Amino acid sequence: DEYYISKIIDSFELNENDIVLEIGPGGGILTKNIVDKVKKLYAVEIDQRLLENLRKSIPNENFTLFHEDFMKFNYSDNIEGSDVKIVGNLPYHITSGIIFKVMDLAAELNQDVKKIRSLTIMIQKEVAERIVGKVDTKKYGIITVLTSFFSTPEILFDVPPEAFFPKPKVTSTIIRFNFSEKIENINKVKDFAFFKKVVKATFLNRRKMLRNTLKPFIEDVNDIKSIDITKRPENLSVQEFIDLSNEIIQK
Repeated sequence: DEYYISKIIDSFELNENDIVLEIGPGGGILTKNIVDKVKKLYAVEIDQRLLENLRKSIPNENFTLFHEDFMKFNYSDNIEGSDVKIVGNLPYHITSGIIFKVMDLAAELNQDVKKIRSLTIMIQKEVAERIVGKVDTKKYGIITVLTSFFSTPEILFDVPPEAFFPKPKVTSTIIRFNFSEKIENINKVKDFAFFKKVVKATFLNRRKMLRNTLKPFIEDVNDIKSIDITKRPENLSVQEFIDLSNEIIQK
């Protein structure tokens, strides 16, 4: 649907000085509409059958195409420039993996000059709703905490099944992750790998109180003072998870 193609491109908020990385350009529908609007466009495509058409249909000098799996793509070696905007229409079965890879990249690169400004992608609506889930609700979970740790996620709009051919069985959503506001969290946490372990372990048993799920991490859970251990993981804010993991590390 041309209306939604235009609306998606507008949501990227591109300008002539932007450096953009597109994940999975596929047939190039978005790519063709991006390339003339920006300073440099990189694209990573895993499907070899699509490469020749992409190269023929987008001959622009400011376009660089990589034949790689984005999950294995070496960003630092291949992307030049800072404040990069990452965009894409993701395969829904690997949405979470790609989002977490970009989050880790943002944490790593924002300590350097190669900053990632934002990630704007189309994903399944149900996943988007979990990402922006609120504390004390069932939608609040691992992906909510970890994406909110790094960024400010914002749902922009939905794309109905009727906008596609063939028509899918699910509604899609355009969501943007802005990194500039939250990236300092990486400096607040004493050990990010441990922080992730605590978040994942507690949510795997989300109906249990934290005094039960935190036992593998500390000899006496009653020593924990930063949070109320009778709460469940869905009751803790991102800051409380940071405080909790820092306290356990310190003890």
